[in-house]
Amino acid sequence: MAATSIKLDILTPMGPKRRGVEVAGVEIPGLNGELGVLPDHVPFVTPVIPGVVRFRERDESVRIAVGAGFLEIGADGRVAILVERALETAEIDVAGARAALTRVTAELAAQHDSIDAAEHRKLVTEQGWLEAQIRAGT
Repeated sequence: MAATSIKLDILTPMGPKRRGVEVAGVEIPGLNGELGVLPDHVPFVTPVIPGVVRFRERDESVRIAVGAGFLEIGADGRVAILVERALETAEIDVAGARAALTRVTAELAAQHDSIDAAEHRKLVTEQGWLEAQIRAGT
């Protein structure tokens, strides 16, 4: 008999955002775009990029901003999103994220020719994280 739900975990080093939540499906930001996971999905592991995780919990639509990490879909149907950071919609300061995004974007533009690869990657990752917060919070 086909499964009708999956168990979702969203885990960070600071503790879980969700653990064992029964959902019908979940959308996760992946390297090649949004990734949808439904019950009976094939098991695999893939990177997660900063973005917004979306799912329905009971009758409520949930959006959680996540940083970089990994998605693991187990053979048992459990979905684990392991990310460096995550914020629920209520935890997001959209105005603060917008101000920080303006600063990071300006820094990227100003240092376009003189920035080293590690600093560039750090700023691009922070830019993605701030954009995720804005999308999840609005």
